[in-house]
Amino acid sequence: MSYTHTPNPFRLAGLAALAALALVGRTAWAQEPAPPANDPELRTLIAAAGTAEDNDGAHLVTVFKRTNVDVEDTGLGHIHNHEVIKCLTEEGAAQLARLRLDFDPASNFVEVRSLRILRADGSVDELPLDRFVDLPQPQHAIYWGAQMKLVPLPRLQVGDAVEFSTYMKGFLIAYLDEMESGSTGGTAEGDERYIPPMRGHFYDIVYFHDSHPVKLRHYEVRVPRDKPLQFEVHNGEVRSYVSYDADHMVYRFWKSDQPAFHEEKRAVDFPDVATKVVMATVPDWPAKSRWFCVVNDDQFESTEAIDAKVAELTRGLKTDDEKIAAIVHWSADEIRYSGISMGQGEGYTLHPGSMIFEDRSGVCKDKAGIAITMLRAAGFDVFPAMTMAGSRVERVPADQFNHCVVALRRDSGEWQMLDPTWVVFSPELWSSAEGEQHYVIGTPEGLELMQMPAFDAADNRLEVAATSTLAADGTLTGKVSFSGKGYAAQRLRREMVHYSTAADRQAWFQQAIGHLGAGAEVDSVRVAYGTVRDLSRPIRYDVSYEVPGYGLAGEDALFFAPPTTHHLVQSSRIAPYLDCAGAKERTQNLLLWAPRMRRVTETITLPSGYSVAHLPEDRSIDGPIASLTTRTQVKGRKLVFTYELVVKRREIPVDQYDNFREVVQEALALPDDLVILERR
Repeated sequence: MSYTHTPNPFRLAGLAALAALALVGRTAWAQEPAPPANDPELRTLIAAAGTAEDNDGAHLVTVFKRTNVDVEDTGLGHIHNHEVIKCLTEEGAAQLARLRLDFDPASNFVEVRSLRILRADGSVDELPLDRFVDLPQPQHAIYWGAQMKLVPLPRLQVGDAVEFSTYMKGFLIAYLDEMESGSTGGTAEGDERYIPPMRGHFYDIVYFHDSHPVKLRHYEVRVPRDKPLQFEVHNGEVRSYVSYDADHMVYRFWKSDQPAFHEEKRAVDFPDVATKVVMATVPDWPAKSRWFCVVNDDQFESTEAIDAKVAELTRGLKTDDEKIAAIVHWSADEIRYSGISMGQGEGYTLHPGSMIFEDRSGVCKDKAGIAITMLRAAGFDVFPAMTMAGSRVERVPADQFNHCVVALRRDSGEWQMLDPTWVVFSPELWSSAEGEQHYVIGTPEGLELMQMPAFDAADNRLEVAATSTLAADGTLTGKVSFSGKGYAAQRLRREMVHYSTAADRQAWFQQAIGHLGAGAEVDSVRVAYGTVRDLSRPIRYDVSYEVPGYGLAGEDALFFAPPTTHHLVQSSRIAPYLDCAGAKERTQNLLLWAPRMRRVTETITLPSGYSVAHLPEDRSIDGPIASLTTRTQVKGRKLVFTYELVVKRREIPVDQYDNFREVVQEALALPDDLVILERR
């Protein structure tokens, strides 16, 4: 459920409108939970939070988490948190062996104001604040200096509660960081370094779920009256109240008795499921678009070395499309994905193209930045764009991005999106796994939030073609070819890069053929045409194999399933749909990133002296989300088997999961439906 309390406060006119806005929450105001005034009231709340049995067996429960934010004219937020967590089991005590508070010293300041343990026996342990130590956060691929405050806690008993309060100023930003916290990396003095990059504006996304039950989540934000918030609630209901005085507007949000959040297998991202409030003082997306353009305007100056490389890459190419592809793929393949802090603005500004050209290293924004620099040098009209890989962007213009891409304006005025991060080892220029993504292009005129169209399943097609011969003793010899289009082709190439040595690659094919039986052996593997890195031609792997005893031989009969019914390519990176239809029902949408198609054609030469006594029943299932068709025919001494499995959407809604599950379960059952041959 989603509803809007204030679609756009910037358009509200006069005190009458503000008064009407305040009246919206007046009934709910009387029910707003008040903070505990003293320790007896706090202990009453802790007791009321119950036991593990009262909380569906949870190990911990948040008694309450209260956040109060005061926003300055600059957009700088002063954030006060007060939280109480109760231990419900011995395992919960182990989980609360320490407290960890993540922060980024370049963009926010965190201070622990109080820390104590309220024991179930009525005693209180006051813990010294100098127990906290600052340590680097665990990091991978992106090393921007994120830190954490860590403190060990004394041994807790069931019924004990940990109470702590913190103060933070600054901002947490998601721009262009591949799902890690960004940073500004600057050396500004005083509070200047903590002012949000879009100066004068404030945004936040408040979540009301946790991995354990939450009895109360309360959030209050106080902003200057000339900077009203627009906000929207998603994925649930949240109580709210808006008030104002001569200088400020105050927004309060709260939700009680929230159950623990448990992510289901291959579910959509947490922000698309968890109850949240998205808020921002930014008036609209064009304002954010203009800001993003301005903040990066000086980053794309070319150099003689870059001009020379562009000339080299485009030499002999006759069309714009060829030149664009050459530059995008060079940016994708030649810039190593590894992020280190390179100066002020880390996390939301793109680095100069000249820096990335020299370093040959960076993250998504750096791959995008060098592509923009080189494309502009080649005469193309290109701009940086923000997008969100993996989840949707809501209509309120808060910071909801984790990825940077390139937008190219064609002569027709239409936009072509390019992503040099996601098209490594792929002939695509925008990955088929990025269909339906929202994005905002940074331009001087300012643009609205836009969305990519959906891709078709046929655009992400895995092709399996097989020929084999079955001997009278059950031995199977054959050849199978794997090829693909779109995302399937990209993943087939990346599988070979992931397994870096020739022996490892051979083992990948051995595993695929191993689905035919314990005695299956790969005789040879050949790249039929092209190479893993040659994107000018499609990739195809030809595998020759032998499986002794594949057919079950009886006195006068032979039993077997067509080899390709075993699905051979079962890697979750290529065929994620095969391993996520086990649950009978779901409560969260399923995300496969791209619609998929698996098309199989197989011809089996049967042993002489045998005739077909039984064929598997052909299948035909078609629904709004998925379909499956199979056909088995006899043509002389040859058995021809075909099947096509189609997943039509990248995201499977809960109410259409049954159709998806039926198709996958039927596909997985194919090897159980045997062909029976009789000796003539």
